[in-house]
Amino acid sequence: MAPSGVAGWSGPWRRFAVTFMATSVAGLVGVAALLFLIDPFDSGRSPVARPPGVPAPDVETSATSRLENASRGRDHAFQAAIIGNSRIQALEPENLSDATGIPFVSLVIQASRSREQLAVLDWFIRHREAPPKAIIIGLDMPWCDDRVSMSPTDPFPFWLYDRSRVAYLEGLLRYSVLAEYVPRYLGYLFGLRDRARPDGYWDYEPVYKKLGYDSPERRQKLQGPDAEVEVNLTGRFGAAEALAERLANLPPETTVFLVRPPVYVTGLGAAGSDQAKTDAACRAVHAALAAGRANTYLIDWRVDRPETRSPDGFIDHTHYRKSVARMIEAEIAAILKKVQAPGS
Repeated sequence: MAPSGVAGWSGPWRRFAVTFMATSVAGLVGVAALLFLIDPFDSGRSPVARPPGVPAPDVETSATSRLENASRGRDHAFQAAIIGNSRIQALEPENLSDATGIPFVSLVIQASRSREQLAVLDWFIRHREAPPKAIIIGLDMPWCDDRVSMSPTDPFPFWLYDRSRVAYLEGLLRYSVLAEYVPRYLGYLFGLRDRARPDGYWDYEPVYKKLGYDSPERRQKLQGPDAEVEVNLTGRFGAAEALAERLANLPPETTVFLVRPPVYVTGLGAAGSDQAKTDAACRAVHAALAAGRANTYLIDWRVDRPETRSPDGFIDHTHYRKSVARMIEAEIAAILKKVQAPGS
C-alpha cells in the first residue's frame, strides 16, 4: 500500500520518485539532443554539417513542401526563389534558370496564405550568403486580406522556420517526428531513399488529370462563376502591408516580381460586384508596392485577356496549364535579362 501524506514520501518511495523524474528528464534531453543532431528536416541547425537534401515523398501526390522547403530554402546553390501557393506552382524553376542563367528554386506551399509565405520568404532571405538575384511572389486573392492570415485547413510548421532554436526544439519533440521523419531522413542519408527534387518543382497537371479535370463536365464548370470568392471591402490590406515591410528591407540589387496569377475569365467577378471591387482595390495596392521599390515589377495576369478566355489553358478557375505558365515565365525572363544586361 502506498504511503499517504507528505511525511510518507521518504525512503524507497522518495528515491523512486527522484530516480523516475531524473530518468525522465534525462531521457527527454537525450531525445531532444538526438533530434537536434539528426535535424530530420535538414534545416541546417545541426552541428554536423551536411549538404542540403531531403528524401522524396513516398507518393508523388503527398508533397510535403511545408517541411522540405526548409532544406531547399537554405540551399546556397539557388540564387532566386518562387514563393506562393499552387496558383504560382506551374512556374518551372528549371525553365527560368535556363532562360536567365540564375538558379531558381520553387518554395511553393500548397494551400498556403500570406502568413506561411512570409515565413518562407524570411527563411530564404536569411539563408543567402549574397543578396538574392530575384524573388517571384505569387499574389493571389489571400494577399488581398485585411490582415496577415494563414490557411485554416492546412497546419504549417512555423517552428521549423523560426529564428528561435527553442521554438525549433519544441517543434521537434513530437512522436511523428521520431517515428516517421527520422527513419525517412536516416534512410536518405544512408542511400536507401531517393532525394526529393532539389528545385522543388512539382507538376500538378497529372494529378488533376487523374481526378477527372479533363472531363467535359469539369470544363463546363469553367463557364460558371468561381465558387471560391474572397471579398475585402474594409479598405485595409494587412497582408500587403506586411509584404511592403519585407520588400523595404531587401537589398536593391534583388529583382522582385509581384505576380498576380491568371484566373479563367469567369472567375474575375461581374462588373460592380463585391469581388470585382475587392480585386480593383487590391490591384491598386499591389501596383503601389511595385512602384514603391526600385527593381520591382508587377506582372498582372489577373485580367481579361485572350489567354484567360481559353478553357484549354485552365484546369479550374485558378489553376492554369503549362501553356499559360510558359508565357508568364517568358515575361519574367525577358525583364530579368534586361536588368542583368551591362549598362542597364
